[in-house]
Amino acid sequence: MKSRATKLGFTLIELLITISLIVVLVSILTVALGAARTAAQVAETQSRMSALKQATVRFKEDVGYYPAVLDTNRNLATLPAFPSPTSGTPQQMYRYQAQDWYSITSPAEYLIGYGNQAQDGYGRLPGSQQNDPDYIEMPRFGFRHPGMDGVWRATDVFAGAGAGSVIDRSPSTRGMLFGPYLEVENEQMFGRIMHDSNGEPLRDPVTRNIKVFYPGDPELAALTIAEQQALPMVIVDTWGNPIRYYRAMYPNPADPTLPLSGIARTFPQSNSYDRPTLSDYFVLRPSEFESNKALDGTLPDFREGLGQTNGDRSTTFELQAGQFAFFSAGPDQQMNAFIRSDAFGLPDNDDEYATDESNKDNLVEVGP
Repeated sequence: MKSRATKLGFTLIELLITISLIVVLVSILTVALGAARTAAQVAETQSRMSALKQATVRFKEDVGYYPAVLDTNRNLATLPAFPSPTSGTPQQMYRYQAQDWYSITSPAEYLIGYGNQAQDGYGRLPGSQQNDPDYIEMPRFGFRHPGMDGVWRATDVFAGAGAGSVIDRSPSTRGMLFGPYLEVENEQMFGRIMHDSNGEPLRDPVTRNIKVFYPGDPELAALTIAEQQALPMVIVDTWGNPIRYYRAMYPNPADPTLPLSGIARTFPQSNSYDRPTLSDYFVLRPSEFESNKALDGTLPDFREGLGQTNGDRSTTFELQAGQFAFFSAGPDQQMNAFIRSDAFGLPDNDDEYATDESNKDNLVEVGP
């Protein structure tokens, strides 16, 4: 009697089961690797923001104040006037407009000091030749004292300026050299931004975040070296988005006839309103609070709508007392500037129908 031949190979069902198991394992591994990569990116960004905080403290120790808030063209940013009892300006409109008073250009401007001699007092001028006095000022990182207005006399009417723009700067080319306060880790730590014909920064068409350009990008390669160096520099997080710099508001000079300075073009002489703090930048407020760590801030957010005077005031002691802050939108690269949490307006947003919250993964470093 013949014995049956031993059966070799897999049946179709066994093969499908094996493939399914491999797919599941690969999926689990992919998720784990993605989570590890995200955690590493978060840690690197937090480390970079911590370095920015330490650099800002050192800047203040040397100069006497925290860096001015500049717009995307490196000019002094203007905060909307806080409403007085007779101005007729709705307070809710002020708190709406004030959310945009931050800078992405100040960190590189003051903590690295990449401007040329005409912009910050140190560095080669465009077209400098080997026999010119400024030719040896390379690398040009570092700057001379920004002056009483924080923008190298760009607001000084006695210097013939007053607008706070780059072209109005009149820095001293002598004296102590300050900075750089921040160690440049690699070429991907900072980049340049470009503007459209309306003077607005170019944005990514998908994320709508401000687009950052790096050496080797074709957009930069099409420009001359001088044109590239004239573009505003920004320090980025590990997702390539500019890190934001927020600062508590300084009061105006006691004499209202004096020009508003770079360190004080912010808040009028009035006791009718509480002076805004870092708490009033809603994007800095945490999505969740530790026990006994929450308190009410000055301005309510817009959870009830842009036209409403009520909203969520929840904030922290750290933001109430903080003098400056650095901000990254985190791994999702998204944020909502007008409410603290629950970007989709659903209260108790924690059940099976919960929606994503764009501010939940925000990264904030408060100083000092």
